[in-house]
Amino acid sequence: MKKDERIEELVRELIERVAGSVGLIIWDMKPKEELTDEEMSIILGIEINEVRRALFALYELGLAEYRRKRDEDTGWIEYYWKIRYDRQKDVLRRELEKVKKKLEEKVKYESENIHYICENGCVKVRYEEAMELNFTCPRCGGNLEYLDVTNAIKKVEDEIKKIDELLAEL
Repeated sequence: MKKDERIEELVRELIERVAGSVGLIIWDMKPKEELTDEEMSIILGIEINEVRRALFALYELGLAEYRRKRDEDTGWIEYYWKIRYDRQKDVLRRELEKVKKKLEEKVKYESENIHYICENGCVKVRYEEAMELNFTCPRCGGNLEYLDVTNAIKKVEDEIKKIDELLAEL
């Protein structure tokens, strides 16, 4: 897969996760000029509240912007929306860096702590708490057993490497 295709695919996944299928439809619409939420609703045949929800989600991501203008006839404020395709790499970079930071924090936490887990999967606790509980699950009374997180840490580290590769492409 080409670099630009991969970036586009990742941006689309991000939009779908944050703004839903309506956000993706708006993104794919590729409007050339500003449109009101009402105009988009009519063009797309989608309820205006769904369009507004998706537009504000795109705005929160940084992929849409708006300006407000009072309608001289009705006195209502209209929102004129512009989709910012030029920001997709910056937005993707920011979101990948956020995920990477969270994953790094998870690796650090898991590496610095010893955990025990209920044999029935009820709870996961740190060693100190397991000792206080006499290695007995507070929910079901089952045994708390040592949890080896080596494989989990390796998987998270692999994900961090993938993110680093994606960031290098941007």
